[in-house]
Amino acid sequence: MIRQVKHVLAAAFLFIAIFPLYSQAKYTFNNENDTSSIFAYWYNCKPDSVRIEALNLTEYFHSTLQVYGPVVADLFEVQVDVFLPGNVLAYTNSFTVPQKSASKDPDSEGPNYSVGIIDDSFRIMATVDQLKANPEMIKVSIHASGKSLEKTIWPVYHKIYGYMTDFQNKPLKSYILVQPDGFEDASFVWSDKNGYYEISLPERIYNTFYVNDGNYKSTTLEAWSWHMIVDKDQRLDYKIGTDEVYNLNVWLNNGGFDTMFISFRPMVLTDIDNRGQSKSLSIKDKTYNHLDIAPRLDAKDLSITINGEETEIYSLQEYYETGKDDAMNAYLVQVRRTNHSFKKQTIRVEYNKCVEINGKKVMENSMGYFQFYDTCCGK
Repeated sequence: MIRQVKHVLAAAFLFIAIFPLYSQAKYTFNNENDTSSIFAYWYNCKPDSVRIEALNLTEYFHSTLQVYGPVVADLFEVQVDVFLPGNVLAYTNSFTVPQKSASKDPDSEGPNYSVGIIDDSFRIMATVDQLKANPEMIKVSIHASGKSLEKTIWPVYHKIYGYMTDFQNKPLKSYILVQPDGFEDASFVWSDKNGYYEISLPERIYNTFYVNDGNYKSTTLEAWSWHMIVDKDQRLDYKIGTDEVYNLNVWLNNGGFDTMFISFRPMVLTDIDNRGQSKSLSIKDKTYNHLDIAPRLDAKDLSITINGEETEIYSLQEYYETGKDDAMNAYLVQVRRTNHSFKKQTIRVEYNKCVEINGKKVMENSMGYFQFYDTCCGK
């Protein structure tokens, strides 16, 4: 998303020098039928901003258009027409998709838009003006020498809503950022003085939702949601604490015990108890640069729910998430599966503990969501 000030992922400030941010973006599709690989999403929100004093950063928010499709030539045009209910044309624009070599990471940019290419698929991400309503229809036309593709898309929107509080259930005026691929922002909304928020989003799977009260790194960090499936209206309540549940992932134990595995990397707000210092760590005869900024968690510090029902924690194991030369502390949790069905599973991981540092009580707490479909009914 093109902004007056480039967005810097807030969580990255703790570790970007150690771990580069690698996007989870995957916008490759089955190109046997070219038109089936064309998608378009309009994220409608009003222009706004937030000032994060601790980072001396102003973040600007805008509405966004995303278009995905097959690469049909070294250079081609993509025409997009957006219609409001009643067949009212509300937006029209033509985008140039350049040669593959010009669209490597980082994305190539045009006026108010960027283009990325992965394998044989492209993604256009454009800053747009807010519409008075969500679009009813989006027409995408791809034109290259000797080839033309067209698709009409009827977007479906769902409401995500809930309350944002601290860990004492005090309402927080906070904002939620919606990041469809990787960590690029596509839409946002503020909560009100009571902590209530709601946002209308196109139906699809989202890489992350990011929640922050603007006090990042001074009194709070953030809350994250991972692999979020927007296929219906749903309530998601958030607590913002002094830590964060980062890189949360969940998968079923297939063929073993009737359990789920949950992996996440927690990070604390401040450099306390000598944490935050980089040091050497040896794992299996290999030396890593170790950044120790994780809380020391026990199973009793955790609360994990599956579709709102608290589950039993069987084990908690600490391990190291490693890159080529770097390592950070992470946890693997094994929990009881609470049901067997093909429906969407919403996993909520929360921890809350009090530690004493230099004679002072310090709270370490955070929460996060992960969603997936249980594709195996199990035993």
